[in-house]
Amino acid sequence: MIHNDLHTSQCRDTLLQLLLVTTLMSADMQRGLADRGLTQTRAHVLWVLGEAGRVTQRELATELKVTPRNVTTLIDALEETGFVRRTAHSTDRRAVIIVLTPKGQKAVARMQSEVTEFARLLFGTVSEHDLKTLQGILHDIGTKLTKLVKEGAADGRPTKSKVQ
Repeated sequence: MIHNDLHTSQCRDTLLQLLLVTTLMSADMQRGLADRGLTQTRAHVLWVLGEAGRVTQRELATELKVTPRNVTTLIDALEETGFVRRTAHSTDRRAVIIVLTPKGQKAVARMQSEVTEFARLLFGTVSEHDLKTLQGILHDIGTKLTKLVKEGAADGRPTKSKVQ
């Protein structure tokens, strides 16, 4: 592991660039979703439903890593605005299946199309080699960040395991 002032400075500059990119992307996404009456969380629910087709509220809670109560509130709002509907489970009377309505399907198709187009805009001129390199670096960063978050160390402060 490299520990010198130049490397530390480059690490810090890289993190600041990554923070700028995530801030810009998040702000752009929030604006686009707000124009459609969606929040990032509600759009995430639609995205999951678009990938899965139909899921129970409990499965959705597990996928989103939230409580079933949170899912109920999200689904209430999405149902109220016409993006999803609840249906009875065919074999489990206690379970409720969540499905996209035609409006929800259209919203998911639009999001998927926009993601593809945005990817082309951002990376269309980047070589396949450089894209693979970037993907590998981002994967490694994601893995490291996930580990740090689980350890409670993502804020940069030392944890007991780091101090000991």
